[in-house]
Amino acid sequence: MTMPAHELEQRLAKADTLYADLALDQAAVAFRDIIADIPGCYAAHLGLARTLTRQRDHEGARQAAMQCLALDPDRAEGYLALGVLQFLLDETSEARQSLARALELAPSDPETLLTLAQVTADEGDHESALTLLGEAREAIANSSNENERDALLALAWHAQTYLHLTASDNASAREAAQEVIALGDANRYAASLAYSNLGILEAQQKNYEQAIDYLEQAYEMNPHFYRAASALGRILVLRRQHARAAEVMATVTEHPFSDAAMDRYVYGMALAKSGQRDKAREQYQLALSAGLKGIFRVQALWQTVWLSQWGRYAVIGVALAAVLAYVLLVQPDGSAISLLVVAAVILLMQFGLGKVRR
Repeated sequence: MTMPAHELEQRLAKADTLYADLALDQAAVAFRDIIADIPGCYAAHLGLARTLTRQRDHEGARQAAMQCLALDPDRAEGYLALGVLQFLLDETSEARQSLARALELAPSDPETLLTLAQVTADEGDHESALTLLGEAREAIANSSNENERDALLALAWHAQTYLHLTASDNASAREAAQEVIALGDANRYAASLAYSNLGILEAQQKNYEQAIDYLEQAYEMNPHFYRAASALGRILVLRRQHARAAEVMATVTEHPFSDAAMDRYVYGMALAKSGQRDKAREQYQLALSAGLKGIFRVQALWQTVWLSQWGRYAVIGVALAAVLAYVLLVQPDGSAISLLVVAAVILLMQFGLGKVRR
């Protein structure tokens, strides 16, 4: 299908705006619609690759980036998109190769330099990472487009946050993240990452209420950012905000790249504590099926029994039988029997409370 150049330009601009505003579902639809009309549109495939990367649809993003390389192997943007995705997936050596090729084709590109700086930090070469960051900042300063310059500057502060975190300099990381947030209007995506980083830093300091505030903002800005949402859900459970935790973890567990075992375990906890016992039991079973390990597996197994009505009957029956056998065989004194009666009352109260909550 042929399309007037001005119409294509308008449609791409609209899709790019949706992408920048983190309206990612709508952006993906817009880019796919353009591709359906013009299968060879490099800009649409590139926009889709970037959008799917932000949605954490890793396989879809990889396919879109590879399509860019197939359409024009001499353009840098496709290699950058692939390198960013590989960096997020901890494919460090592959990311370095893709980003190096992008720099060959577009020397001094700020976004490529910033991503490569973070890859280099992951490799443990902090000095080289700082050098790359400095080169990126110099290139950004020379940009004539003010809006683009501010967006890239926010990304530079995010990269600096990352470098501080890899160097365990949390105080400097916190300061750099605040600089990102100050430029949030120019780069909402970088701001969402900054809120996530600040939330995790506050949680490490046990400042849980502040951590929740930051992570809620990250989650609101980009619900597809499942790692931030998972951290938020776990802290909400810790702070006994179980209903909200259940809402958040419901979205986390739907993501194909979430930690199926632990995230479903946390979701089960939130559901159980908010009185949704049948749904909680289902999530515990799914967590066990996903390979939950260690003490969490033991706790999940117990919960699948205790959250079942017949399981509770069985537990209480076994407990009462054990008490009866103890009384008949050992013949304890009055004080011991009193303690047993109190324990039985507590157990029955727990059972009754469970029935009320259902």
